[in-house]
Amino acid sequence: MSENIYYWQKVVGNKSLTLELQKLKEVASRGFQGESDNYKQKLVYNLLETVRNNDQKEFFYILLKAANKPNENFKELWQTLQENYDVMPEEAFINFAYSLILGIMSTYSGGGE
Repeated sequence: MSENIYYWQKVVGNKSLTLELQKLKEVASRGFQGESDNYKQKLVYNLLETVRNNDQKEFFYILLKAANKPNENFKELWQTLQENYDVMPEEAFINFAYSLILGIMSTYSGGGE
């Protein structure tokens, strides 16, 4: 069975830059699974506002503040962010941000994949 994999890719010189958007979504989903819906709803609203304003600095500030918890699932999110942060050029910010936001939203009670 073939599964669609969503990613963003660009070739710069001889180097291929790739963001695995589905992986970002899944890691965000696992990280925020145990948080309350009210907390996640406020977080998503704030993150969407930064995307609307194309404010990457504020987006990462809010996201890192929210993920600053001693939780094994957040460690996976931190690692994934660290792996992808340097790869992500400015033009892929919206894809990156929406993947994380959709991952958080998929954990709402009654939500899911």
